[in-house]
Amino acid sequence: MKVKFQGKEINLRKIGILTGGGDCAGHNAVIVGLLRRISQANQNLPENEKMELVGLLEGWKALTRDPEKELDKIVRPLKLLEIEKSFAVAGTILKSSRTNLFSKANVEAKAPEKAMANVKKLGLDCLVVLGGDDTLGAAGKLGQQYTFPMFGAPKTMDNDVFGTEMTYGFESSVEESVHFIENCRTTAESHNRCFVIEVMGRHAGWVALWAGIAGGADVTLLPEEVLNMDKVIKQVEKAIALKQHSIVVVSEGARLFDTRYPEAINKRHQEMVETVVSDPKYALVKARHELPKKKDSFGNEQLGGIGEYVTAILEKHTTGFEYRYQNCGHAIRGGVAHVMDRILGLRYGDAIFSFMQQGVFGVYPGLEADRILPRNLLEVKGGRFVPQDHQLFSMRNAVENY
Repeated sequence: MKVKFQGKEINLRKIGILTGGGDCAGHNAVIVGLLRRISQANQNLPENEKMELVGLLEGWKALTRDPEKELDKIVRPLKLLEIEKSFAVAGTILKSSRTNLFSKANVEAKAPEKAMANVKKLGLDCLVVLGGDDTLGAAGKLGQQYTFPMFGAPKTMDNDVFGTEMTYGFESSVEESVHFIENCRTTAESHNRCFVIEVMGRHAGWVALWAGIAGGADVTLLPEEVLNMDKVIKQVEKAIALKQHSIVVVSEGARLFDTRYPEAINKRHQEMVETVVSDPKYALVKARHELPKKKDSFGNEQLGGIGEYVTAILEKHTTGFEYRYQNCGHAIRGGVAHVMDRILGLRYGDAIFSFMQQGVFGVYPGLEADRILPRNLLEVKGGRFVPQDHQLFSMRNAVENY
């Protein structure tokens, strides 16, 4: 298909597509949505303009491999009739990785240069990159540095990418989290227990916020708030006194200590943690506490486990209650893609093709008031946080209604 790119006519024949970062529902829907439009357009294009969509395996890692030696580990041909049903499935049929082409080590190893050299070896005329702000940011840099046609699609179950009111992957993770919470509730009610349920959410607490409210949690703890465990203890005691059970939902990015917290809260939480880790009963919490923090290639700290601290502190500072800690973990990323993520993914894939036709490159689709608009890949960033003046923020703790 002949289009204009930076004032020149180019012929898009072979389009590469990859999925980077953590998997989530909607990846496959974007692929199918784009492939539908390509297949439709090919029906009326001359033979020398017909297009093909080629999957690149394991995200950016595909372009760090040698096409002359590892082609089977790099490329997957995509045919619509073969993959058309995959849009209903979570995960990614192209596999993924957290490869950062622009990490210090990879820049020194000339990974960006090698990636573009491999793009040429594969004969790609255009690249479509599906991922969060890290993955899309790399696409923007690479496209600018090498004047190459790039597109993106914003995914993340955290729903924290600027430029769009919703990322695909979010709605499905909320649905699965709510199902998990409701399952825990029945056993909490049966045994008069408090369940502390940890859900994913690195810096933005949208998943915990929506799932906590929809799942009827008594208390929902977010990364955006100043966490005060003395207040949480009182809230849980109130819920159990009224109902003989309680549900606490905590985002994995919530924290007991932060430089923005009042000194008195940090000091109080330190006392609480020391009380917990000094008790042999909480040997597993102590072991976690002493582990060095790991980071991925983008510098993101490996999270998980705040729910264990919250559970132990509650148990240590209350009497007569039974507590259980549950971590939803990766289960809420997988399984089926729920309706909103199927539709949103298909819409994003459809929109990317429209951008191609219009010669609008270096963009990703963003949702605004139910319209899909092009957003600049060079301006993509994370950190779309839950504002404290948001209606749902004030609704998040059901126990305050009693």
